[in-house]
Amino acid sequence: MEQTENIVIVGGGPAGAYCALELSKHGVHPTIFDHSHPREKPCGGGISPIIIKKFPFLENFRSEGFTFPGFKLITCTNHQVSTNWYKNGFGISRRLLDEKILEMATKKGSKLIKEKVIKIQKKGNKWIIKTKKRVLLSKILVGADGVNSIVRLNTVGSISNENLALTYGYLATSNEKKRATIKYMGEIPGYIWVFPRKNCYSIGIGSELRYGGKLRILLDDFISQYCPNIKIFSKFAAMLPSANNPKFFSLPSSGKNWILIGDAAGHVDPISGGGILYALWGAKLAAKAIIKNDLQAYDKLWKKEYGNKLKTQSKKKDAFYDPVNSTFMILLAGKKSMNA
Repeated sequence: MEQTENIVIVGGGPAGAYCALELSKHGVHPTIFDHSHPREKPCGGGISPIIIKKFPFLENFRSEGFTFPGFKLITCTNHQVSTNWYKNGFGISRRLLDEKILEMATKKGSKLIKEKVIKIQKKGNKWIIKTKKRVLLSKILVGADGVNSIVRLNTVGSISNENLALTYGYLATSNEKKRATIKYMGEIPGYIWVFPRKNCYSIGIGSELRYGGKLRILLDDFISQYCPNIKIFSKFAAMLPSANNPKFFSLPSSGKNWILIGDAAGHVDPISGGGILYALWGAKLAAKAIIKNDLQAYDKLWKKEYGNKLKTQSKKKDAFYDPVNSTFMILLAGKKSMNA
């Protein structure tokens, strides 16, 4: 255990890879541990105009995806409207997106070790990092390893079930052109999505963890009604953070020598389930705190820049998915688009 790294990032998804990229731009080259990335993720893969504005480099990937001309929204009573939501956003394979960002990081000097971290232990002011092939020490530890983060487990503890959601869905092809679509449900809080990509569609459903047993039935019913001719070639299911209690965001996401970012920090929009924006945003702020050698400043930074937004979304979650409210919201969005 002679090898000591200055910074180890566990997880090579967008959060971990972008944090590594930002650090490498400043001449600090972390080591990333990830045995699975790049990989296709159970995610819509939607890149919104808001994300593109905040991180313009994503525009370079548009040609690899499908640009949304607009959105179709469907109420829980099956009323359909067209809107400008996500207009000029695009859908992209998560495998491709993650690969591109990880490639950017390694080209700048970050090191990728394709091994799974199986144990983490605090030793004095350092961390012991263990895989099946090696054991090493790190001065700084960054947890970017998703909702089941081993780094989170060994710092602030796992995310509680009440603050978790579940997604289920398919990757599919179709001879018919499908519009980007969101369908709200009356049975459970959450929504169904259809996001076109370059060569396929991501069709999925997401809701709170406690409703997990209903997801497949509701999604298959939707497909039989709206997409009966698709050809499914892959299935997916995964958990994600979805804070039901705003106090969740009062938990620390950093300490003297550790930081949590992305899904590992629980930084996901509690209403939409969107995590790409906050994965990149948190990664950039984490890198800033590390460069300044003040890791605990990260909590001040993210809470100032987007913490209130996450708390507000958590508070509004129940009202947002109320069937009457969601129907009214969709009809109003359709009316605004017609008058635009």
